[in-house]
Amino acid sequence: MASFEAVADEYDAARPSYPDEVFDALGPLAGMRVLDVGAGTGIATRSLIARHADVVAIDAGRELLRRATTHTAGLVAVVADGAALPVRSNTVDLVCFAQAWHWLDPATRVAEVARVVRSGGRCAAWWSHARADGQRWFDDYWAAIERSCPGTHRGQRDTDWGATMAAHELFVVHERVTVSWTREIPIDLWMIDQASHSYIVGLANAQRDQLIADLRRIVRSEFTDRTMIVPYETWLWIGTRI
Repeated sequence: MASFEAVADEYDAARPSYPDEVFDALGPLAGMRVLDVGAGTGIATRSLIARHADVVAIDAGRELLRRATTHTAGLVAVVADGAALPVRSNTVDLVCFAQAWHWLDPATRVAEVARVVRSGGRCAAWWSHARADGQRWFDDYWAAIERSCPGTHRGQRDTDWGATMAAHELFVVHERVTVSWTREIPIDLWMIDQASHSYIVGLANAQRDQLIADLRRIVRSEFTDRTMIVPYETWLWIGTRI
């Protein structure tokens, strides 16, 4: 996740929060010891704390966590690799990955999370994606991304991440929770958000500038009042430690 260090300001300014239903699905959180791994600028962290969880924010990005601490006084924030957690075994009630599970080493992530979670504790991972498929602007938008960003395609939104959590038989993974919601956002803020995504961050400067210009043209053509209304879904998987 270190690549996000270069766009920490954009990430902090424009990434959306998560629907309340995501945290409702986690059940009562008051007094629970929770790790927010890949916490970034603390978007999910703040919602967990608001529900009175005892949260430690963990991220590989020092600048991202610095911004998280500016939003939350007294936040316990640790710079660390989520696949090698600096936490004692069997001491955590819940480990959360808000759009971060996919960044961890597939060979070690399940075992490492299982190590720190107590028996009967849980692991939760979720992702939010725009779901305006079938709308001309959105299909054009993704086509431009797929042309410019090798290895990136919209089908990646449909990955069954729950299967990866269950693969080592250390967690019982429950049925996926799907939360539908709508995001209303000014075009300029949307473009700031887009500039913070890894597949755009990784482009050479000229390619990135051209893609951003193309994407801006597409959304301005569709949303002439400069305010976007975009359907989203957040997919959540929860696993219980065996």
